Amino acid sequence: MRTIVVGDIHGCYRELLRLLEKVQLADEDCLISLGDIVDRGPDSVKVYDFLRNRPNTIVLMGNHERKHLKQTLSYSQEIVKLQFGDRYTEFLDWIRLFPYYYETPEAILVHAAVENGIDIAQQREEVLCGCTAGERYLERQYGQAYWTQFYRGVKPVIFGHHVVENRPLVVEQKAYGIDTGACHGGRLTALILPSFEIVQVQAAKDYWREEIVKWQLPVLKAKPWKTYKWEKIKAMCEENRNSSIPDLAAFTIQKERWMSNLLALSTIAIPKIEQQLATLIAQYGVDDFKKQACHFSYAPLLYKANSSQLTLEFLKQTLPTPERWLQVMADLGIDIDTSI
Repeated sequence: MRTIVVGDIHGCYRELLRLLEKVQLADEDCLISLGDIVDRGPDSVKVYDFLRNRPNTIVLMGNHERKHLKQTLSYSQEIVKLQFGDRYTEFLDWIRLFPYYYETPEAILVHAAVENGIDIAQQREEVLCGCTAGERYLERQYGQAYWTQFYRGVKPVIFGHHVVENRPLVVEQKAYGIDTGACHGGRLTALILPSFEIVQVQAAKDYWREEIVKWQLPVLKAKPWKTYKWEKIKAMCEENRNSSIPDLAAFTIQKERWMSNLLALSTIAIPKIEQQLATLIAQYGVDDFKKQACHFSYAPLLYKANSSQLTLEFLKQTLPTPERWLQVMADLGIDIDTSI
């Protein structure tokens, strides 16, 4: 039985199939992915389906899987979340079980790094998977030097995470770095154990460069716009208003109009709040109206209207998101155009 160790796949499904054909993967072979199976490439879902359904297969925890689990989503993770759709929770449940390392008779396998002099079972998870906290920790330990320069373990470490150009980084009997940048137009690399033979296939193109452009509009549309603060919405619109992608620019202009229309409701809301204030004062008096006002969702606005002039800026500060704004508009009985 052989062990086929594959570097960072990053959604490069076609390259994965070509690589496994080249190594002549057999059913009895153990296939091990070093992690980062998704993000950046075009076919993360296909890679997931293949690795999950193939028997005798192990996938290690990479920093990209950990980002999904922690929901610290940057652009590439937001793309993959959209690609999985309703299956995203299923994906999270699967990767939650990933180990952070694997040991064979010949080598230790991790996604990113190990700290010298510490047993593999005692290593920090953030170091093994290469998340930001782990990389900062190693910087404090080793400065700007790379961890492989300090490793003195008995078994060599096979790792990915750090792109090492087209050929693997090989420190004989110490370390083998096999992330050769497939998603960036480099190569997808496998290392076969116990022989330590290296096999590679060339990626068809720089997939990530294409994905960056292709998914801009879908990701922007999927943003939770109603939960963002007004300042953030304004900044996002300003960033994309002059995009060279016509549909993206048009969507941004639409969002600017949406925000403007929402805020324009203040011209209706302010008189209604002042009218409600007058009604409460007439019923309960100037001294006691606050006891009743506190039951309204817009109580701070009633207090402000009583003490000084109510303004749009105060409304924006008190109702800092479209979600909160719409809730109060509805409570005030203001008809809201469904297109807003």
